[in-house]
Amino acid sequence: MPQLRAPDGTSLHFEAYEPPERTPRSAVLFLPGWSDHAGRWTYVGERLRQAGVAAYLLDVRGQGRSGGRRGHLSRFSQLLADLQAFRRVVRLRTNAPQVLLGHSFGALVALRYLESQPSDVIAAAVLASPWLGLAVPPPRWKLTLGRVLPDVWPTLTLSTGIEPDHLSRDPTVGAAYEADPLVHQVMTTGAWREIQWAQRVVSADADRIESPLLFLLAGEDRVVDAQLARAFADSLKSEVQVRWYPEMYHEILLDPRAEEAMDDMLQFLRGRGL
Repeated sequence: MPQLRAPDGTSLHFEAYEPPERTPRSAVLFLPGWSDHAGRWTYVGERLRQAGVAAYLLDVRGQGRSGGRRGHLSRFSQLLADLQAFRRVVRLRTNAPQVLLGHSFGALVALRYLESQPSDVIAAAVLASPWLGLAVPPPRWKLTLGRVLPDVWPTLTLSTGIEPDHLSRDPTVGAAYEADPLVHQVMTTGAWREIQWAQRVVSADADRIESPLLFLLAGEDRVVDAQLARAFADSLKSEVQVRWYPEMYHEILLDPRAEEAMDDMLQFLRGRGL
């Protein structure tokens, strides 16, 4: 299985879907959500490969087969350094223009990267159900622990509270998620603090983004706040397109009608020669 070393030595796992015997038009670097991993997104990798696009799906540190404490983040900036290292590894495999595809938490990482690395050209980015805020606020006790404990016990682990049947209209997706041994469904208080920080600065630094963006948003998202993501997209000064899927749940690209969203994404990429 392909792996790379993060700048701090952490081993990161990724999966590669490369078109056979032809040069890909572009290379899509996919970042999954929290408590998620590349193996759940085989459909996306295969569909991109069939379209002549190389796809590289990363297990973010602390998730899936990658190293790091499960469900923990010491600093959000580590993820940006990991993505930079991932980009270098992909460049060794193909010189095709690079595109970011982030889902949920992965979309938050992608957005912050775009704000932090404006001179390191990303040809385009696709943000599926970006986690800029939760659909339903956490219980008051969790919010209290999130404020009090990160400084004294940043590795305290709490349940994410994600309901598997909120992910997709396809019940088999939720059942597989619940049974998946690589899905840990936890988050530390330190990780929660870092994610909240990232959500604030992503909104504050939105005018730094220069790459063309496509937002894929679910009208029935019960995990993240889709309306907040839509307002964020509308506020951007860069080239932005928004696709709104009224009946879909959080995992748009694992919906029974995921092909519709995939077609929208591929049309967006082809419109830019990607």
